[in-house]
Amino acid sequence: MLKDLKITKKFPLVMIIFALISALVTGLIAYSNASSEMENVAKDKLFSLLESRKSSLENYFYTIEQDLGFHAQSPLVVEAIESFSAAWELLPENKKDFLQNIYIHKNPYTIEQKDALLSSNDGSHYSDQHIIYHPAFRNLISSRSYRDLFLFDQNGNLIYSVIKEKDFASNMFTGQWQNTHLAQVFKTINEKPERGKYVFADFAPYEPSNNTPASFIASPIYDQEASYIGVLVFQMPIDRLNKVMQVTAGMGESGETYLVGSDLLMRSDSRFYKGRSILATTVNTPSVHSALKGESGVSVINDYRDIPVFSAYSPMNFLSTNWAVIAEVDKSEILQSVYTMSNFLLISGFIIAVIICFLGYIIASDISHPIVAMTDIMNKLAKNELNANISVTERKDEVGGMAKAMIVFKKNAIEKEKLQQKLSRMTQYDMLTGLRSRSYAMEHLDRLFDKSKAENKNLIVMFIDLDNFKTVNDTMGHHVGDELLKTVATRFATCVREEDVVARMGGDEFIVILSDINDTEDINRIAENILEAMNTKFAALNVNCDVTASVGIAVYPQHADAPSALIKQADRAMYNAKENGKNNYSYPESH
Repeated sequence: MLKDLKITKKFPLVMIIFALISALVTGLIAYSNASSEMENVAKDKLFSLLESRKSSLENYFYTIEQDLGFHAQSPLVVEAIESFSAAWELLPENKKDFLQNIYIHKNPYTIEQKDALLSSNDGSHYSDQHIIYHPAFRNLISSRSYRDLFLFDQNGNLIYSVIKEKDFASNMFTGQWQNTHLAQVFKTINEKPERGKYVFADFAPYEPSNNTPASFIASPIYDQEASYIGVLVFQMPIDRLNKVMQVTAGMGESGETYLVGSDLLMRSDSRFYKGRSILATTVNTPSVHSALKGESGVSVINDYRDIPVFSAYSPMNFLSTNWAVIAEVDKSEILQSVYTMSNFLLISGFIIAVIICFLGYIIASDISHPIVAMTDIMNKLAKNELNANISVTERKDEVGGMAKAMIVFKKNAIEKEKLQQKLSRMTQYDMLTGLRSRSYAMEHLDRLFDKSKAENKNLIVMFIDLDNFKTVNDTMGHHVGDELLKTVATRFATCVREEDVVARMGGDEFIVILSDINDTEDINRIAENILEAMNTKFAALNVNCDVTASVGIAVYPQHADAPSALIKQADRAMYNAKENGKNNYSYPESH
């Protein structure tokens, strides 16, 4: 190959080609590893944000369920439905027309303020009861942000509502609204009433409320003799659900979370669409289908706007109603750092290629010229030109040229090592707190475990979970929670020895790995130092609640004979510490 090409051209050409190939392969490997790691970190963060929103949503619906159960058993509601039922029987024959006439048609207040009327002053026993109970129920839906509150008797009569819309005083068996989802929740309860039973109707257009999206949750009411006497129903609007789903902290410029029903229609509004998206926007994406099947994960898809996004998905169920919880961020935003890195590598690679070409030519020339000179000398000798000057110093010049080439290769290797170290740090350290990452902690634990086992020494794992940290996130925002985690990480690092490892496992969970400590008092002292560090207030962050720590401690070989089992025991011990009042430390129960 290239046998007819002169060595003065062959050497530079070969060296430059191989140097460029080496630089290209190195750059491609570095780019591939870095971009993959960045994508994984982005996916983990997105799924964590999704789980946070899902937790808030579950808490929201749980609160509504508990609130309904409480009021369904309250003396006020029991007395009210008994009083309104008795007053209902005393009304004229056409009860619906009579009540709608005095509380809707003749109501002096605007449509939006019909509930402001305490009594129609018509002299009826119903109005006497209305002025007694209406202020309390009106205050209830206002303070809880419900759209309306309904009381039904056993015959399906809507004997009371706060807002007084067109469904007021109607019958759910025979009236105009008998096929609505409000009627359905009533009928389901009324057909088979059970104490503590809840029935939920998913969001759907509700005509009496001008076809705005509404959902209903119902529960039976029993009197003091435990007899079923009626049904209490709350009408829930979309606004409170939107407040939960439209939190943008951590979602960047293009991120959003939303809820999708089994009919593939949105159950919350999109932050990118003006007006209502609920029940108006179809989301027929693979993420939604997977979540409705009960699956969770993160994938790259085209969203309902046909924009490429990173999409995290998870299922959610409330009273037999299935939803898909979705968190999405535009792919272009997540990969912006990858694009920036690729541009940097492209520019630096071009500069390096130019440098390689220049230096390669110089170095190859330094190698080939002495060989050419020696060839000329050999030709002269072959021609019997005995006066040719043969000098061994020429060989020193060749060695010098080779040394210069090695310096260039060394510089390239150093740059490669620096890049690899930078990439390695990204995988070994937590991006938020600067502590060691979960993956590094697991690898380090495996290494220490083998060493401790071989040397018959103790190995200690402390599993730490912050108490009340969720309160900080929920009340003050995730940005304050992130700053708190940074401060906590700094404090934890000062509580251990230089050779020990403190790592963040995720969220508000941390792990401390200690080796070669045989005295239990020394272990306890470190745990106490950690608790003491948390007892110092976080005044600089304006955190108003007490954020403490619960520490679980597990020791090899006393508590476990494998690294994973050691972490599991420490985790269980941490939950023991929480059950014992938090802000303390605990060993496994067998200790």
